[in-house]
Amino acid sequence: MATTVHRFCGLLCWLTAGALSAQGPAAGDRSFFPPSIVPGATALVKSIGDAAESLLRWHTPANAASWEQRRPRVEKALLTTLGLDPLPERTPLNPRLLARTDRGEFSVETVVFESRPAFPITANLYRPRSGGQTPRPAVLVPIGHYLEEGKTASEVQALCMGLAGQGFVVLTYDAIGQGERMIPGNVHHEAGYALLPLGQTIAGWMVWDSMRALDYLESLPDVDSSRIGITGNSGGGLNSLLTAALDRRVRTAAVAGFTLEFNHWIKYGGAHCACTHLPGIFRSMEWFEIASLIAPRSLLLMQGEQDEIFPIAGARRAASHTRATFELLGAAANFRFDEIAGEPHAYSRPFRERAYGWLAAQLVRRGDGTAIEEPPLRLFPEQQPPLLCASDPRIAHQRAVVDVAREAAAKRIAALGPAPAAGVGAWLHGLIGPGGDPPGFLAPRSTSVSRADGMLLEEIGFLSEDGEYVPGTLRKPDGERGPLPVVIVAHQGGRVAFWEEPISKQLAAAGWAVLAVDLRGRGETLGRFNRDRDFNYRLISSQILSGRPLPGLRAFDLLRTVDYVATRPDLSMKRIVLAGFGDDALPALMAAAVDKRVEGVAVADGFQSFVSQMRTMQVPAGNRRELRRVWNSAQIRGRFDAGGYEVDFGSVIPSALANADIADIVATIAPRRVLFRQARDAGDAGDTAERMRRAARSPDSGFDFRPALRFDAAEFLKWLRDRKDTAISATRNTRP
Repeated sequence: MATTVHRFCGLLCWLTAGALSAQGPAAGDRSFFPPSIVPGATALVKSIGDAAESLLRWHTPANAASWEQRRPRVEKALLTTLGLDPLPERTPLNPRLLARTDRGEFSVETVVFESRPAFPITANLYRPRSGGQTPRPAVLVPIGHYLEEGKTASEVQALCMGLAGQGFVVLTYDAIGQGERMIPGNVHHEAGYALLPLGQTIAGWMVWDSMRALDYLESLPDVDSSRIGITGNSGGGLNSLLTAALDRRVRTAAVAGFTLEFNHWIKYGGAHCACTHLPGIFRSMEWFEIASLIAPRSLLLMQGEQDEIFPIAGARRAASHTRATFELLGAAANFRFDEIAGEPHAYSRPFRERAYGWLAAQLVRRGDGTAIEEPPLRLFPEQQPPLLCASDPRIAHQRAVVDVAREAAAKRIAALGPAPAAGVGAWLHGLIGPGGDPPGFLAPRSTSVSRADGMLLEEIGFLSEDGEYVPGTLRKPDGERGPLPVVIVAHQGGRVAFWEEPISKQLAAAGWAVLAVDLRGRGETLGRFNRDRDFNYRLISSQILSGRPLPGLRAFDLLRTVDYVATRPDLSMKRIVLAGFGDDALPALMAAAVDKRVEGVAVADGFQSFVSQMRTMQVPAGNRRELRRVWNSAQIRGRFDAGGYEVDFGSVIPSALANADIADIVATIAPRRVLFRQARDAGDAGDTAERMRRAARSPDSGFDFRPALRFDAAEFLKWLRDRKDTAISATRNTRP
């Protein structure tokens, strides 16, 4: 209990410090506090608090037997969240040696092989000179985020040369989106979120690249396949850890810059790259359990004392829990945690020298595992021909992850067939339902009332879940006793953005009560770090990791808005219409699908298909500097320019296409009415839009589908007047 209180007091203190700092007159210009501190971000405060609380359920095993019982569940859950259950087909590697450069004690080869069909991996193979014992032990070096430099980065070269000097065959390769694989459509954010609707992840693709790299190493005659290690830093540390945890061919791992406790990191680390956004992993395990999958094989964890991405306090706790599991299995000697004083997040010389000693002891039985001094090294210039694979024509024509994902999505949608409404409804209920106990008291509030131009304007709020207030503004004709028909509005820009539209006044003038709400992470619930940066991306990542993606939570907020309407005698429960604009079109459709109290739903500027979220960032051909800029911009904003429209990662639902496309959600609303206008992807959905057209042609459909037509206020008012006589239930569907 003391530990729990300490952790949450720490969280509260940090959040309070941020909130207080935001109260000063220059809050919008504040630049001192890092993005991990969350002033005014009520949705994110709840998200982080809920995630941290849920992670407290995972404890170190009581004994070896309890770990052996839990271990297969952790392994299965990890494979599932990575999108590697089942593993992809092991297709031909099609390896090709392009060039060899002699460097005296070793040679460096440029090689290309394929982890998937027509998906080439650009690699360097460092081979010790002939002589000595063969076959030799080998080390795989997956790299971290060296965007332009990739495998040619000085730190990577130094590590590989140092290991080759110790007698290891060393294979390193460009990670997806880096080095010679840094092309539009491979950037981790766009690629990672394009894979999520398919139930896959960019981290899973990275791990599969490493598993195929192990296949390549095993094919080499001078490699002893029983003595293979792996090491990497940051994203390479993530890759090394996950690969070692899931592939028993890895005899030992040296992981740098990726030791963390999920509970600590979600509070004080931050969102970081999409390669860390593993759907629902917080529901399944703590980080130390992943590391413990490696036991009783050996594991070295290295963390810089000054690492700001994965803070050292969480790393210490994670290492302690991992050590405890190794000890239970009688493998204490096979685990070590090195905290490196004064070092930041890097694979600098102090890290490398520890890795040399560890790998030599584990794979060659040479030395006691302590650091081995790195000799002077003669590095190649970065991004220069001796280390590049451009002579292979496959590189110039390589396929991007986003393109592969779109093709797979189109096939998945074509194979869906008519989705049974009951199945879609059950899936939606699972997405929309509250994370814990059923919702309780709404705690409704009215904070101010004003009158102008014959209208009454009321600021209100209510509790959607514990800790999640939904603010709203109600506009209605002044003096009308009611009960008035209601339009509930959700706008991606928040309720203030909607009130700037003429339709808001026109609806009230036509006798409707208009209730515009800020769904979580919208409007005043979002919070900003400064004028240019809000907390959208961090909220998105927190919810992905927690297994509660934002579209479902926002749909739940809309259901609670209907509950709020039921508390108001001046508002009618017999005529409730939802209106969703921009990225809030999807939550509006989802809410209408599961709540028959809703008479109909109108949406504009939404997507016709989940495949339309799978787009490539717009970058001039060959402009790698600009590609780096948009890589960073996407992480700052949580959205990117896809050319013609923006994609917000917060609208992405993991594994959506295993269940339904957006057209199937719309079909579930029938026979109630749907007005669909101004599709954001009107020129992009292609064949996937046919599913929408088919839903509109259904004889029992109230679906008015004209995606190329702009949303028009007069048409919307006419649509509201011309309702069909449809049976409207007064109670929400119950969860199946």
